[in-house]
Amino acid sequence: MINVNEAYKFMQFLSNKSQSGFLTPNDFNLSINRALQSWIMDRYHNVKKQDPTGKSFMGWQQNQKITDDLRFLIEHDRMRQVDSQGRIDLPSDYLHLSSLRYQYTYLDQQGTLAVEEQSVDILRDNEIGGMLSSSIFGKKIRQGKLYVASVYDSYIQIHPKQQGRAILTYLRKPVEAVWAFTTVNNRPVYDATSSTDIEAPEEAFNEICMIACSFLGMNLREGDLINYSESQKQQGV
Repeated sequence: MINVNEAYKFMQFLSNKSQSGFLTPNDFNLSINRALQSWIMDRYHNVKKQDPTGKSFMGWQQNQKITDDLRFLIEHDRMRQVDSQGRIDLPSDYLHLSSLRYQYTYLDQQGTLAVEEQSVDILRDNEIGGMLSSSIFGKKIRQGKLYVASVYDSYIQIHPKQQGRAILTYLRKPVEAVWAFTTVNNRPVYDATSSTDIEAPEEAFNEICMIACSFLGMNLREGDLINYSESQKQQGV
């Protein structure tokens, strides 16, 4: 977690260095949240970056570094109800699907109610029709021996369409950061109680702040980061 006040002081320092004027709390809150979103999007699905082989895009779980960077956003094994049409409502904080399992109940050979889970293959919308009409896979789906799904705007559609429960693991949206303040002598003063820190690992501090500064049109150099670090050391921060 990144301390939002430290980020604000850092960006205020950079704003002064670039002669951009006083950084208002509103400008900071807006830019830092946009920067956080940009930092996350750059990792979980960056279609502009390729791996060292140049064969695949860099994205969620493409390598351990990306997975580690975004692990704080993972919501593990969240149980969701599947309606009679085979639909799961997406959580309000949903960002990206990681895995999906379908849970169903049945009577075993002893007549006891048992519960089993089966993995669900996530397909593109244009692939679903081919699977359902396939003489091989379509039969397996209808018999409940194979589960497939597609993600839509507000729900996930599972086939076969039957009621049950699903176990969802996904990346959620981050909590919005807020640098809250009170006004003293017409100047904003940090209010820690009402503020919300930046939901990102500490090692992302510089990158997120620099992205936010770029949104504000600040002309910055790498040396500014060094100068700030040295000034903080001298102040015993």
